[in-house]
Amino acid sequence: MSEVESISHSGMTAPDTWEAQRFYEDVLGGAAMETVTRSYRGDRGGEAHVCSTIGDYLFVSFPRLRDLAPPEELRGGYENCRHGFAVARERFDAALRALEAHGVPYEGPVTHPEAGPIGQSVFFRDPGGNFFELCWRRDEDVEYTPVLMGTD
Repeated sequence: MSEVESISHSGMTAPDTWEAQRFYEDVLGGAAMETVTRSYRGDRGGEAHVCSTIGDYLFVSFPRLRDLAPPEELRGGYENCRHGFAVARERFDAALRALEAHGVPYEGPVTHPEAGPIGQSVFFRDPGGNFFELCWRRDEDVEYTPVLMGTD
């Protein structure tokens, strides 16, 4: 069996995938990616496969018609996955201000145990109801192999 090198991407759902894409771009600083489905508009609430990146992380949004958890739940739970993004410690407060400026409710900051790699986190949901964690890492000075999204 080959060894996995990294997590490549996530597939998430949203009632309106265009609204979710704007959220990832405007609030989290992501970038839209061109997809083969760019011209497709189904009857399920938006683009079939909106594709975006945040840093070197790729994710795809699929239409969903129902919410998975009560709207006031911000962390996710046993039956709901959560996607985590890290920011540099020096940018963490600016990231919180961006959430606040866009009216995104969040829980935290939560301070993690000193022995672990994560310093603090906040938890929130995107317009599609997907759960996210934004954190800074105590080991941010450790050099990891970068993930190349596309090469010629």
